Amino acid sequence: MTRSLRLLLTLSLSAAAFAQAPTPPPGGQARRPIPPPSNLKVLPRDLTGPQVVAIMRGYERQLGVECEYCHATDPATGRHNFASDANPMKDRARVMIKMTATINADFLTQLTDPKPATQVECGTCHRGMSKPPAFVPKPEEHGPRPTPPPPPTPQ
Repeated sequence: MTRSLRLLLTLSLSAAAFAQAPTPPPGGQARRPIPPPSNLKVLPRDLTGPQVVAIMRGYERQLGVECEYCHATDPATGRHNFASDANPMKDRARVMIKMTATINADFLTQLTDPKPATQVECGTCHRGMSKPPAFVPKPEEHGPRPTPPPPPTPQ
């Protein structure tokens, strides 16, 4: 297992740790069991259905979205088709999942003094928004620019 993949698994399971377990539906009716995941291209393939659901719930909170943001709906049933790649946002999400894993594995590991207390996650940039605005510092935050020294006078 490569270092990036191990870190991705750690990141994924960290997201799962922050995710809340699904609550039972009103009336106490039992939910149907979560099927094993299929078509996992970035997340580790040995994850269980409940683990993937927990990870996805973490992504939902960090981006302020719901399942249909990345997952296609089956027109025949009206339900989400989680294995489908029809929604292009799913490929974008895969790229971003790989990006955060690479940042954590290849770059944050180089910072040792002080060592980062947390890893980069979706919410690090998205802050609960699917399309976060670009950060533009206010002009007064820059402070005054130093004036260059005058050129030496010839003698």
